[in-house]
Amino acid sequence: MFRKFAALERRVSKIEHGMGEFDRVIDPEGWIGEAFKLLTEDVERVENKIEQIDKKIDIILTHIIGMDRK
Repeated sequence: MFRKFAALERRVSKIEHGMGEFDRVIDPEGWIGEAFKLLTEDVERVENKIEQIDKKIDIILTHIIGMDRK
């Protein structure tokens, strides 16, 4: 009976360990959340650069043709 209980305890421990690893992979605060955070930061940087370029184009067009694009 003791061996069966010990075997059952080992199986439960394996399941608990596996669930802990599963939680770390799925957890939004883990590497998936970090990836989305970095992606969002990259998109914001690109949007800011596009906005800066758009402003420069407006200045150039205003200087060349005397009119705003908008």
